[in-house]
Amino acid sequence: MSTGLVNNETLGYFLARSYQFLVSCGIKSTAIRFRQHRSTEMAHYSSDCWDAEVETSYGWIEIAGHADRSAYDLTKHMEKTKVELVAARPLKEVYTETLIVVSPNKQLIGKEFKKDG
Repeated sequence: MSTGLVNNETLGYFLARSYQFLVSCGIKSTAIRFRQHRSTEMAHYSSDCWDAEVETSYGWIEIAGHADRSAYDLTKHMEKTKVELVAARPLKEVYTETLIVVSPNKQLIGKEFKKDG
């Protein structure tokens, strides 16, 4: 369900991936938070901005920033030059790809191949 809290789907995706990465590094989920910048804190080119913060013995520390810059640079160039800087490549037909993901059993590989696994 979209609540509009995060500016767009792509930014939300990277916030979620960052969370997964921090957890995979061994940081407890209860020690991770994301803080959204107020409009007065954001850079002029950002439409949304979030900080990933981790709770340490020093308190909450920002460890990563996630900013939605949108197409700020291109928009400014287009305004000044009056040239449309948009690229599109329409597809003749929709196609799908099947992705096969291999998940090797490391325990069995280790037993079989030992140090060469």
